[in-house]
Amino acid sequence: MEKQQLTDEQLKQYLPDLPKGPLDIYRKKASFDWRRMKLVYDNLNTLKLKHDIWSFMESHPLFKHTEATRVLDDERNITTKRMYTIYNEQFLRFEKIAEDPKSFQAESEAMFMFDSSLAVKVSLTFRMFSNAIQGNGRDHHFHIIEDVEKAKIGGCFALTEVSHGSNAKGMRTTATYIPEKRQFVMHSADFEAAKCWVGSLGKCATHAIVYAMLISKGKNHGLHTFVVPIRDPKTLKPYPGVIVGDLGEKIGLNGVDNGFVMFNNYHLPKEAALDKLGGVDENGDYKTPFRDPSKRFGAALGILSGGRVHITAISTYYLQKAIVIAIRYSAVRKQFGPENATEEMPVLEYQQQQIRLLPYLAATYAMKIFSVWLSFTHINMTISNFMGEDNNAAARGIELHALSSAVKPLFGWTSRDGIQNCREACGGHGYLKAAAIGDLRNDNDANCTYEGENSLLLQQTSNWLLNVWARRSTITASDSPLGSLQFLENVDQLLKTKCPWNSVAEFLEPTNLILTYKWLTAFMLKMTAEKVAKLKSEGKDNFSAKNDSQSFNAVTLSVVYGENYVLNHFYKSALEYEDVSCRNVLLKLVSLYGAFLLEKHMATLYIGGYLTGSQGSYLRDAVLRSCSLLTPEAVSLVDSLAPPDFCLKSVLGMSDGEAYKHIQDSVMTYPGSMTRPEWWRDVVYWQSYAPSKL
Repeated sequence: MEKQQLTDEQLKQYLPDLPKGPLDIYRKKASFDWRRMKLVYDNLNTLKLKHDIWSFMESHPLFKHTEATRVLDDERNITTKRMYTIYNEQFLRFEKIAEDPKSFQAESEAMFMFDSSLAVKVSLTFRMFSNAIQGNGRDHHFHIIEDVEKAKIGGCFALTEVSHGSNAKGMRTTATYIPEKRQFVMHSADFEAAKCWVGSLGKCATHAIVYAMLISKGKNHGLHTFVVPIRDPKTLKPYPGVIVGDLGEKIGLNGVDNGFVMFNNYHLPKEAALDKLGGVDENGDYKTPFRDPSKRFGAALGILSGGRVHITAISTYYLQKAIVIAIRYSAVRKQFGPENATEEMPVLEYQQQQIRLLPYLAATYAMKIFSVWLSFTHINMTISNFMGEDNNAAARGIELHALSSAVKPLFGWTSRDGIQNCREACGGHGYLKAAAIGDLRNDNDANCTYEGENSLLLQQTSNWLLNVWARRSTITASDSPLGSLQFLENVDQLLKTKCPWNSVAEFLEPTNLILTYKWLTAFMLKMTAEKVAKLKSEGKDNFSAKNDSQSFNAVTLSVVYGENYVLNHFYKSALEYEDVSCRNVLLKLVSLYGAFLLEKHMATLYIGGYLTGSQGSYLRDAVLRSCSLLTPEAVSLVDSLAPPDFCLKSVLGMSDGEAYKHIQDSVMTYPGSMTRPEWWRDVVYWQSYAPSKL
């Protein structure tokens, strides 16, 4: 349904009035309707879906929160029970995703806003497992998909090994084909070859998608996928030849049972191979539709691109919750004030508080709008590829791979830094577990390493960009169907330009910021290409030249490329938004986001000669001016981002703004808070176990 068609009554049906309280002072200052602002990324379908899921959770006894942290096994247990309970409701069937691809991320958001472990478990156990089979399997595998859809079995995805993660080609789990038996023998040579960090494998999964080196007739054909029974679905006991266990407690996401598995000459039928993209025939001879083996390998790993796309959204969810908590609390927390003032001032009015939080509020909107679009685009691409309707699928897939490999690290790091700022901006109370920011920080930490360690993943992007630079004069629109290479238009002329702006107002203008980013992206690509070429001219091989040009060059290039695309998409989305009052605020957010990002690259802008004299000071003043202009809008902006209070579950961030009352309730009712400990004698009679030397 189009945004324009939604009435106020429809919006209020799913977004009820917020409670009266201390936040009203700021809410009355807002120049826009917080409900309408949601429609820059939501629609009626997604609002209804999230509302339905949250209503179900809030009314179901399994989804009640506890005050105290559960022991690890209890955390795994409740998360698993919730997983089956929510999956059983089938809020989002495939047909609904096909009708409205935005609904996929809406369901994901609803679950992540309640509990990230639950969301991860549902995704791994049911979605990623069946997607791998659909992408790489044949007709005789589809009964497995039916079983997992009915939750008769549970899946997981086993790629990483103890001693190899990013270097997938160095993995050591083997699957050796025995023609006379029509079987594969899967084997792990030692613990270093064990599959590890496999989500849902530790305690629950009955089947795994296992990546192993396919060996036939003495030849290693590289990494291939197999669907492998791990445990008996009726008893959950591992099959003979399978050694499986749990990795134990982690920094976060402890509702997810990450596990390890080793195989001891474990026999599998030939049908276990997911060999649509390549495999052996009955006699053990290798067959593949790809002439180039590297293309088969890339296609087999293609599912991971979808994982990276999803992580851009996951990172956004964590920052989304943290920024809601920190800004609401900053609006009601009062400290100090001008001389002779009759009352203290909200800490949100202080410049240092604003610059710690408001750029990340702008970033949250940029990330939210972009991640919804990226998920929408990826789903449409997947459907088009399946239907054979995309004549430019190869170029689109390559560009999506490069873009997701840049944006996944960018969003993970932005959330990491933003959540930490939110934690510190909430002072000592932010350190309470009941504030909920610490768990967000810990859960987000995984986004910086899984599905590709961030710094290494960025090389996927820079390698593609360096290849593009070498043929920049022949690039056409068909080479960049997503438009991420537009910064290369008239690039030689662009790089000769200097910044012409000499006022704060000019550095607040989104078009000026976008032009500056276009120059910055082109400059970083040129500098990186020249660095690699220089190293090669000095006698270094390709590997060494690439390795020695990462810091300050290739890594920064990939980050800037991602930032440039996200900023442009944010600006385009703001301009296209129908509601005038919302659009004006969105454009202020675009200005802050762009200026904030550029300020981080100021040294490069000066090194390249784009900025001169005091222009950098105007850029910094533009960041501060943007923060000041957005302060009156901040509370309503986070109201638009906020999930229901029972999902936010933060004593500092509730929608009524009564932070101190919620802190009081929390500390006064926390189990054992006001009782004498059972070990009180160890306080009084401490000399009984540590003879006094005092």
